[in-house]
Amino acid sequence: MADPSGVAAGHLVNGSFSLPQPLRAQAGSPAAGSGSALAPVSGDPLALLSWSAPVSHDPVTIALRQTIGANDALRTGSYSKTLTFTLSTTTP
Repeated sequence: MADPSGVAAGHLVNGSFSLPQPLRAQAGSPAAGSGSALAPVSGDPLALLSWSAPVSHDPVTIALRQTIGANDALRTGSYSKTLTFTLSTTTP
């Protein structure tokens, strides 16, 4: 997963404002095990899961968490970000 936007990479944005804490992500699946710990999203790819052998019909759970500090300024409106999820293989 990555945030390719180039604007406050890894942070939710509301117009020209961004939250100070990065968005964090993790994933898990029955075949891959518990998966990754919560990690900050950035402009660089973040590997959430990997499998040691081919699998099929493996449901994956993705969790996104956003921390809001007690003194963080919040603007009216909504905060959002478009993220890119990539599924790739190194062995066909």
